[in-house]
Amino acid sequence: MSTRSSGSSPQLTVHSHTSPTSFFTPTNIRFSDLSSDPSERTPTSEWNSRKARKGRYASRPATVRYITTKDGARGSRLEGYGTMIAQELNGRIKHEESKLKPNLKMDISWWVAVAFTFGSAVWVVNGYVEWFPLFRPNLDNQTVSRTAAALAFIGGTVFEIGSYLMVVEALDRGREINFGTAIGQLLHHRRHVDQEKDAEHHKLIQDHVLHHRERHSSSTTLSHAVNTDGGTEKNGKQSKVKPWIWWGPPMWHDMGYCAAVIQFFGATVFWIATITGLPGVIPGFAAGGGSIAIIDVFFWTPQVVGGTGFIISSTLLMLEVQGSWWRIKPLDIGWHVGFWNLIGSIGFTLCGALGFSSKSGVVYESDLATFWGSWAFLIGSCFQVWESIWREAEPEPDTKKG
Repeated sequence: MSTRSSGSSPQLTVHSHTSPTSFFTPTNIRFSDLSSDPSERTPTSEWNSRKARKGRYASRPATVRYITTKDGARGSRLEGYGTMIAQELNGRIKHEESKLKPNLKMDISWWVAVAFTFGSAVWVVNGYVEWFPLFRPNLDNQTVSRTAAALAFIGGTVFEIGSYLMVVEALDRGREINFGTAIGQLLHHRRHVDQEKDAEHHKLIQDHVLHHRERHSSSTTLSHAVNTDGGTEKNGKQSKVKPWIWWGPPMWHDMGYCAAVIQFFGATVFWIATITGLPGVIPGFAAGGGSIAIIDVFFWTPQVVGGTGFIISSTLLMLEVQGSWWRIKPLDIGWHVGFWNLIGSIGFTLCGALGFSSKSGVVYESDLATFWGSWAFLIGSCFQVWESIWREAEPEPDTKKG
């Protein structure tokens, strides 16, 4: 007998969850459908923090059951474990019927991808302009030097814009998973639950539901205290859509948000180097002279600090997809975005670190690091564009209702 009536939302229970560290809320939760055979405890649905942030799956309603030890929780008491509660949420969950296809939607995720692609392309051109004079000394003139400085400033500015949009993306999509929403409560609850207990809780819930199916109809046994996601009025009607925000309260337990903030910090510091590299900002620098101390502090150091921020951010983005530090996911497009950005970040950091030396061989490697680092960023950005295009279409509104 199915727990899902015609037109009702899926009835799910948490099958397992993963997170690289308990400080962050889960980056991946797998669900099982309570309407399936209880003997088949296989996951049928999945929520992934990056895919949710990028809007890759449509937001659909579902009722999720899990066990909580929170005082005052309304639901079925499971002696020795806590209370089984039900929460009705609207989440970007991948279901069995979910299908990805090209779906160009110019939302925040699209513009983040476009910004980094354009910025990376500018840095690639800058890499050619910086590196070629080492092979063709006749190209080492003031015009080429000014062109390289201008391209670096444009690339750094676009990276700054793209990094800020990453924060906006994390904040706006993050409101779907903040603590005031049902899925947010589930995520924060799961942050304090050992992953080893998932299987035990999952079996308890399925056995409990199966036991009550045999005694009552599903409509009465599955009607425990339901909290509705997305914000509701007292009469149960859906509240108005939350307005767009350009800044907001931090979400330090969300790995994607932390990666975006660190990326924004790194881009801002790195941007300083693109400004001081412009002709005339540091006296004599464009002509090959200038104060070494000033150049080291205001040109090379920001590249090292900013590049280090890029490395940390890219690493977090990879870990967000992996779920654990050792389990790489080369078949996941989101993982490739983080991986190639990590390679690019290392290149940009090496460029600054090697720039402190005036030896010809080190100067060569410094310029070369910018070149291959830019290409790595461009590859990662192209993956990000692909990621923003391949999505599940949003469900059509039900015009028959009302």
